[in-house]
Amino acid sequence: MREQVGLWRERTSGTDSARVVRDAVATFAAGLALLGVGLVGTWGGGPSLAGTRWWFVLTLAAMCALLLGKARRPLVTLTGGTLVFAVDLALGGSMGVAIGLLDLIYSAALRVGAPALRRLGTGVAACVIGATVAAFAATGDLRETANVALLTFAVLGTPLWWGRSVRQQAELAALASARARDLARIGELREQEVVHAERTRMAGDLHDALASHLSAVAIHSEAALAAPRRSDDVHAAHRDREALSAIRASSVAALREMRAMIDLLRAGEETRTSPARLDELDALVAGFRGQGMAVSVRRAVPAELPAAVDQAAYRIVQESLANALRHGRGGPVDIAVDRADGALRVDVVNQLARTDGGRAARPGSGVGLLTMRERAEALGGTFRAGADTGSWRVHATIPVEEGP
Repeated sequence: MREQVGLWRERTSGTDSARVVRDAVATFAAGLALLGVGLVGTWGGGPSLAGTRWWFVLTLAAMCALLLGKARRPLVTLTGGTLVFAVDLALGGSMGVAIGLLDLIYSAALRVGAPALRRLGTGVAACVIGATVAAFAATGDLRETANVALLTFAVLGTPLWWGRSVRQQAELAALASARARDLARIGELREQEVVHAERTRMAGDLHDALASHLSAVAIHSEAALAAPRRSDDVHAAHRDREALSAIRASSVAALREMRAMIDLLRAGEETRTSPARLDELDALVAGFRGQGMAVSVRRAVPAELPAAVDQAAYRIVQESLANALRHGRGGPVDIAVDRADGALRVDVVNQLARTDGGRAARPGSGVGLLTMRERAEALGGTFRAGADTGSWRVHATIPVEEGP
């Protein structure tokens, strides 16, 4: 809280100087105008200076001079202003000096620290009580005493109450702004955490795919090196050629996977399971059908796909179905996976839920869309998701690198 008040004072200090000068000049002009119409002796009790009212210009000038320092030294100027007001009151009182005192109290309520503000409130309360007791002791008239109490509170208590209210509003606004910044930062961190987790998962998929290919390389290499061979053994030469061909094919496949996902490698210690492929799409769809969804699948893809592309397409379909289950209205979901122009295309279309007004409600554009986009764009593909005539369409295109 103290830091927020300090920041608020720091932001407003740049405009304080010009405002302070304007306030002092305006107070001096208003005081002169009131003196010009003979509005002196307003508080009574002092000597009659109606014929020499321009002497009040001195107390007015002193008060306005103190107003020039209210932004830098609010407590010092308030103390000096109280003394000037006491002198002016002893002379009979003038409205210009009273206006200056109101301004000093208001300024101090805005700018001083919390302990000083509490002491200021205690002092004002003591002044109001003291003036009330003194008025009753001097007059013994309850009506006169009530008038004095109300007048003292109006002069001293009203600017203090007003300044504290403005101060509290400024503090609340600063806290709301800080909370909004914190929430925005939390959202950014959550997105970063989701992206990191998804990339770690993709790195695990890459590990499993490469492990299979490289294991094949090791096995066939071992066989080629360990087999006895003679220069006139045609069968041995043929066997060696087959082993080396298998080594080359597995090596090319491993390098293709590495080129596709090398930028996504992340260290991780989680227990890995076999990465899902499009071959398991039927089991995935069956699970969602068991939850009441009507799902149709059209699939026309080759038997062999790069592991990275295969896994990314499966994950995109999986997340799309999860979004349809959460945000759809139970209508049919159409899935189309095919290959055209050297790319694998994934389309998932589902009906949107309806709001109370009958309009189609968009599903939440949160981390689900973020992870699907990450999957597609990491492999050089494109991803789009949006409403389309009462339906929600997810479209992803992932390049399929041709074999050598």
